Amino acid sequence: MVISDPDDQWPDNYRAGTAWWSVAILMIFQIVSMIDRQVMSVMIPEMRADLDLNDFQISMVQGLAFALFYGAMGLVIGGMVDRYSRRKIMFAGIFIWSLAAAGTGLARNYGQLFAGRLLVGFGEAAIAPAGQSLLSSIFPRHRLTTPMVCFTVAGVIGIALSYALGGHLLEQFSARPLGGPLSGLAPWRQVLIVTGLPGVFIAFLAFAIRDPIRRSATAHRPQKVGWTAFFDHIRAHPRLMIGMILGSAIMAMAIQGTMVWAPTYARRVLHVSPGEIGTMMSVAVALGGIVGGLTLGLFIDRQFARGMRDIALRVLPFFCLAIPPFLAAAFAIGNFTLLFAAITVMMMTMGASFGPAMAAVQMISPPEMRGRFAALMVLASNLCGYALGPMFIGLLTDYVFGDPMKIGLAIITCLLTAGPISAWLVWSARAAFLHRLDAA
Repeated sequence: MVISDPDDQWPDNYRAGTAWWSVAILMIFQIVSMIDRQVMSVMIPEMRADLDLNDFQISMVQGLAFALFYGAMGLVIGGMVDRYSRRKIMFAGIFIWSLAAAGTGLARNYGQLFAGRLLVGFGEAAIAPAGQSLLSSIFPRHRLTTPMVCFTVAGVIGIALSYALGGHLLEQFSARPLGGPLSGLAPWRQVLIVTGLPGVFIAFLAFAIRDPIRRSATAHRPQKVGWTAFFDHIRAHPRLMIGMILGSAIMAMAIQGTMVWAPTYARRVLHVSPGEIGTMMSVAVALGGIVGGLTLGLFIDRQFARGMRDIALRVLPFFCLAIPPFLAAAFAIGNFTLLFAAITVMMMTMGASFGPAMAAVQMISPPEMRGRFAALMVLASNLCGYALGPMFIGLLTDYVFGDPMKIGLAIITCLLTAGPISAWLVWSARAAFLHRLDAA
């Protein structure tokens, strides 16, 4: 397959070594963001008791509060990414979310906790659009899936670390609380502060990234476009945008709903300790996400180069149909070992599909709109994944089944509803994707 598009060449100020250096730094940012985003998942019982909350309120803090600003500000920041320095945008975002993540450890009521999570979402909204835009500006499109998968795999590593750190630090601080300025704070509060503050210093790594010379300025394609042109482009390709972006978002609803509530299910129903569930979740996420993500990324890049250019839109629907029944069986049986295996398989397949999905969207996005399309992908995935997924499960547990011990049934319902819908939406976009890829 011979590729002659200008977007299939390196930028003038980049070579392979410089490109992968940027990937490494972006991976660090992703790891930090996921630790701050997910670490409270292991500590829900302690937070629930300390602040007198129910499952639905926890789901609002864990999901909607974060996703609201993360998604809404993502579109605004996506527009900024298409015009301004991506490294300055990332620095500001990391600095803000790290302070906010640590600040949630000082929340004294539900309102303060909700506000803290809003600010975490506000800051983290910078990373996905800036990172995806940066990678798609650096790498030729027939090499793009692998670095994009590395970017998402770093998020998997961060999630794995968040479970391990959350579980083990909670046990450690419960046995021997920290002294000094953190003396007297509940262990879960100390965990949030200790895991949040390091990001303030990590933010300065953004200036070690080189902003690539943008390749979108041509006689027939202006470098800067407005929001009207962006939404006109979406209206011109409705099946493609709905299928790829909404389909991936509904898959996120099933995955994130499961990831948020699986630790609570294991502790509440299976009586697993915080350390055990932290270890199980971190190993399952890391093993499944890293092995599955890198393997799938390399496989899709190879198949794309061989001419199967819609390969990403083939594997994602298959996973969304095949994996949810296996997960549902694990929650129904209630065996801890089977649950570990099921979550590992989910991350190796459905979870690993996000990198290829993001790469596919970037392949068909006009270069001057890449930041906004990355932000739109993030907005949809987070509203469904971080807001609707956990909230739907919490709503079912509290108000439909009316029994906290039926949280497993609520997770099963979410999985078996979202999987087939996601598969149908993505599969229906294949023809439009190939047409747009030829025209890009």
